[in-house]
This record gives sequence, structure tokens and C-alpha cells, in this order.
Amino acid sequence: MYLKRLENLKAYKTETTPCKVKLSSNESPFDLSDELKERIKEEIVKINFQRYPDPHAKELKEALSDFISSEEGVEVSPENLVLGNGSDEIIHLLITVIGDLKNPVMYPVPTFPMYQVSSDVVGRPKAEFFLDDNFQLTEESIEEGLKQNPHIAFFASPNNPTGNSFDKNLIMKVIEKGIFTVIDEAYIHFSDKENFLKQALEYENVVVLRTMSKVGLASIRLGYMIGKKEVAAAIDKARLPFNITYPTQVIGKVVLTQGRQELKNQIENVKRERERVINEVSKISAVKVYPSDANFFLMKTPDANKTHQELIKRGVLTRNMSHLPKMENCIRVSIGKKEENDEFIKAMKDIFG
Repeated sequence: MYLKRLENLKAYKTETTPCKVKLSSNESPFDLSDELKERIKEEIVKINFQRYPDPHAKELKEALSDFISSEEGVEVSPENLVLGNGSDEIIHLLITVIGDLKNPVMYPVPTFPMYQVSSDVVGRPKAEFFLDDNFQLTEESIEEGLKQNPHIAFFASPNNPTGNSFDKNLIMKVIEKGIFTVIDEAYIHFSDKENFLKQALEYENVVVLRTMSKVGLASIRLGYMIGKKEVAAAIDKARLPFNITYPTQVIGKVVLTQGRQELKNQIENVKRERERVINEVSKISAVKVYPSDANFFLMKTPDANKTHQELIKRGVLTRNMSHLPKMENCIRVSIGKKEENDEFIKAMKDIFG
């Protein structure tokens, strides 16, 4: 009886098939350097493991706000931040606390599944609307979502799993309607498009989500929200206590202060490889490759299930997205190291002759 509400819940799925080359999870392909790991080790041994971590993660927030400010040229203070155990935790928190639970969560389809999963977990209705055939927003589809009177809207830009950025003007239409709007910028470091950071610091109904998971620190689970100080303070009251572990705080601080150039070099490497891989795969006439602003790209094949399995046979793991709406025969491919990408390109040319 007590679990009945969970009967039809669809849990978030990941791809776990063992393969030599893993291009399925949009992680950074690069580990931290030995030098940076040594600096982390020096700090880790100082941890009092029997003690709770700083509940406010003060030093980590200071390092993170300085990192954002220096990279973006926009002044962000620790008071503008809410930290999460991955941005997933913040997504769930926002869906739980923003607006009336009887009013829907609005988001386009296809997009990051956690908006749907978290909405279903708390029993909140969903105002879903479809992207067009090029995976872009349209005024008509946004109006469909707004008609359902949502209290919160999510836009992942660049979008996962499609890789493209959305028209900023169309998102601004939602913001100007007064809807609490969350711009999920998990992949913004790989994009040259304009972000929503300034809007998040100016509007009371706009926040930006980001994560360290895509730029080399997926293992420490560190996501963050940026918003006006009053908005961040209000949302932070609902955050679970001690959600950012002591090791995460220490590792995050070291990397954000002493490893900045390392992260930037890795990001640029991924962007260069993305263009190279997309160019090579685009030469295969049977495959359609979509443009990407992320650390992955989407491709459409004649038979995604078959292609996915054939790649696995050749030791390359990708993400079959064909179970999602408008994603028939689509496969998402993360950008790996050069040698991993070469293996993928070779496998694709082998499969398609």
C-alpha cells in the first residue's frame, strides 16, 4: 500500500555495459594530473574524518565564486551560490520547493530525464512540450506549455541529449511571464553561445545550474546553483544538511584554485576533438550528425539498436537514445581522448563500410 505511488515510476537509467572505450556518460575523458593529485593528497590527509564537514562549505564557495567571476567576467559572490551533491540534487530541491506542488513543472522534450524523474517522485504534474525536428524551441510549443500554468520551467542549454543550445529570446519570453525559470548549463563550458549568468544575478525568477561533473570531477558529485542572494538564501534553507562531503570540499577547492589551467586545457581539447570527430562521422552518408555545443554529439543511424550493439562488439560504448520521444534511431556519443575517438571512428567506418 505504502509503495503504490512508486509502481509506475521510471527510474533514471545509465549505460553500464563494460567496454574498452566508454563514450556513454558525457564525462571528461581526462583524469587529473599526478601533480594536482599530489596537492589533493596533501590536503586530504589533514581531514578529521570523524567530524562533520562545514555545513556551509565556506572555503569551497569562496573558491568557486572566484573561479566563476574570473572566467566569466561577472561578479559572483559566495552568497549567490547553493551547492548540491551533483546538480541532480538541486534539480530535485527546486522541483520540491518552488511554487505550488499542484502546478506543473515545464520542460521541453526530449531533454535531461531528471526533470521528469524528480517531478514524478514528488507527484508533481508535468507541462511537457515538444522540440521541433531540429530539436529547437518554437513559440507555439512554448505557448502549449505555458497554457498549463506551470510554476517552474527547466531549459537545459546546451540541451542533453541533443547537444544544441536554445534561442535565448524564446526562453526570455518565459522569464518575462514571471515563471520561475531554471537554465541548466551543465555543458556551458563547451559552448561559445551566450549564457544566462547575468539574468540569474538580476532576476528573482531566474537561476542557473552548473556542475563540475563534465569538466573532470564527476566522481566528487559537485553541482551548484547561481542566483540572486535573496533567492539563493531562501532555497538554501531547504537544502539537506552536510550534503557536500568534507573530501568533496577539499578536492573542489584545490582543483578550483590550483587546477584552473588544467581544466581549461582539457575543455579546449574536448572542443577540438568534437569538431574533428563530427567532421569524420559526417562523411558516412548513412549517418546524420547534429551540431553540438556540448562535450558529446547526437547522430541518427538507419537502425540505432543494431549500430549500438555493433559498436559494443568492437569495444565502444555509446548511449542509445532511441527510447525517448523524437529520438528514434538516435545515438549519443561522448567525446573521449584522441585514441578513443579514433577507435570510435574506425568502428563506425567498419560498420557502415
